[in-house]
Amino acid sequence: MLKMYHYAKKGNTILQDGLLGIKKSGRSLRPYAHRAKTEEPDKIYTWLDNTFEGRSNSISCLTEKIVWQGNDKILKKIVDDCELFSFDLEQLIEDGIVTAIWCKDGSEAGGYNENFKKVELDEVDCSPLTWEKCDSSKDLLFAVVRHYMLVLKDGFIPAKYIKKEN
Repeated sequence: MLKMYHYAKKGNTILQDGLLGIKKSGRSLRPYAHRAKTEEPDKIYTWLDNTFEGRSNSISCLTEKIVWQGNDKILKKIVDDCELFSFDLEQLIEDGIVTAIWCKDGSEAGGYNENFKKVELDEVDCSPLTWEKCDSSKDLLFAVVRHYMLVLKDGFIPAKYIKKEN
């Protein structure tokens, strides 16, 4: 079992509808608009999929829970104001739900110059994450914390695979 974690705002429907990828979620595309140089959703999805195939149908996840070390107020807000969910990545791959795993291990502030590497299940790095490097005042939150993007065959993880942690 390879347990992965995902944070979501309270009041979500994950335990009913599953964990939705970017395109299916209907969430704001604002975090990507400046990098895609457009506000048009279809063009943003195209930009996402040009960074790696299937990104618009992916979700991000961590190999551990956030370890807040008193260093960044946004991390504390995520821990305090979000719900934590987990799932078994090995099971999702075995059942054909995850079609690819991409590791994002760094980018510049604002998400520019992202470093993605396609990895296999046995290459997922579960060593401790660098929470101490987070600095939201410099727009360096998940830009400095290794995390994984899972490309989902149907754009979501069904609820039956997901466990609420908190």
